[in-house]
Amino acid sequence: MSRSLVIAHGGDVSHPSGGTNRVTAFASGLADEGFDVSLVVPEPDRELPERLSGVEVTPVSTPNSSIFDEPVRASLIVRRAKRIATERDATVQLEHSTLGGVGQLWGHREYVLDMHDLAHSSSRYGDLPLGGAVQRVIHGIESRAVTSASEIVVVSENMRQLVSEEWDVDPEDITVIPNGYDAETVEPYRTGETVEGRVVFLGTLHPKLDTEAIFEIAGLDAVEEMIVIGDGAKREELEEGKIERGLDALEVRGRLPDEEAFPLLARAEVAINPQTQSSLQEASSPVKLFYYAALGLPMVVTSGPSVAGELSEVGAAEVVAPAGPFASQVADVLEDDERRDGMGARAREEGTDFSWKQRVADLEAVYGVS
Repeated sequence: MSRSLVIAHGGDVSHPSGGTNRVTAFASGLADEGFDVSLVVPEPDRELPERLSGVEVTPVSTPNSSIFDEPVRASLIVRRAKRIATERDATVQLEHSTLGGVGQLWGHREYVLDMHDLAHSSSRYGDLPLGGAVQRVIHGIESRAVTSASEIVVVSENMRQLVSEEWDVDPEDITVIPNGYDAETVEPYRTGETVEGRVVFLGTLHPKLDTEAIFEIAGLDAVEEMIVIGDGAKREELEEGKIERGLDALEVRGRLPDEEAFPLLARAEVAINPQTQSSLQEASSPVKLFYYAALGLPMVVTSGPSVAGELSEVGAAEVVAPAGPFASQVADVLEDDERRDGMGARAREEGTDFSWKQRVADLEAVYGVS
């Protein structure tokens, strides 16, 4: 494959999230390794991440007022990406299956498809008027993306299995590259100090977040601070629940810059990821877990994602079944200093393999470079 690449993504990369972190890490990492990378994205409404300073970013003016703008936004992005790729004889990497499907409709072929999740089963579409019909259309778009790609990359072993079964693709033809963490971001905040009774959740407040578990944790006698860092669909529910239930320990901080978020997270006694069960949840690769591990934090997490099982196997995380006794498991970990110390040490050791630098090396192999 060509070392000239056009990476196209339909999201605003100035807003940090698991998906945008993945895209910017791949774009900057490949550029650092000598690839000629052009990143095609919607015009950002904030300053671009510093890691993109060495990447040619092509912003595209797109509508972004509602979910119904997505087809137009995707079309504008893939058309620009195709034009640049044609001019430079470059390989195209399309981020997300829906963008890939729209790209296929606009003539893209033999591209690298990086699938962050499966869109057709998402409640974002299912909850719309005529949601079932919308989901069937989305499934067809994703099918186009999969069948026209020369290489398929997914974020987890569970997702590889789902894609293989859904579209009859040989699992050996699908490459798994999980999400990761930025070592330079984490390093300044590594510490052996903790704040007694502090529990932290860091990440997007997706619909799959189990807010009831967070409320129950905030009500534990052993919890002094239940800090939630992030923004999203569940923020209002958390803020209202704090008031209605009189949960003084619950602090909903919203999205914070790294220099504010990571000092809070790094001194947690326990880091959490409570989720509700779905095929999307099981196929996911939660970025927060990689950062938790890199910081050496004991974790209590919902079962499902492949990385949760991996962390549990090495003794770095306690895994709770969806709708299981999440809060009581957190209480058990908080009450045992020796157990937390052991979990933290194993998390930090396991986290050495989770950096974005390693993930970029795995992506280079997809392009025939090792």
